[in-house]
Parts: sequence; structure tokens; C-alpha cells
Amino acid sequence: MKIFVAGATGAIGRTLIAQLLAQGHEVAALTRSLEKAQILAEQGVELQNEAILAFT
Repeated sequence: MKIFVAGATGAIGRTLIAQLLAQGHEVAALTRSLEKAQILAEQGVELQNEAILAFT
């Protein structure tokens, strides 16, 4: 199952993502900082930056 996680680099998000990946789920994650989330990308997490949600 593919699961979306907001707040991927926070304490809860990091723990949740690790558990989801261990259970074999695909994970897409929202993060404010792509640099902070680089380790998640290396684990196979699809990253989305919150800038894509900004309204101008």
C-alpha cells in the first residue's frame, strides 16, 4: 500500500516512516526541507516539498 506522511522529518514522522518501510509499504512524504529529508529519499521514500502547496 502507498501511504502519504506529512511532517516526514519530525520525530513522529521519522519513526512512522521507518515502521511503514519495514512493513513493506511504499511511502510518499511531505517535508519543508528536501535537504533534511535526503536520508528518507535514500531509503526509497518519494519526497514532496511543501513549496508545491504554496499559494501566491
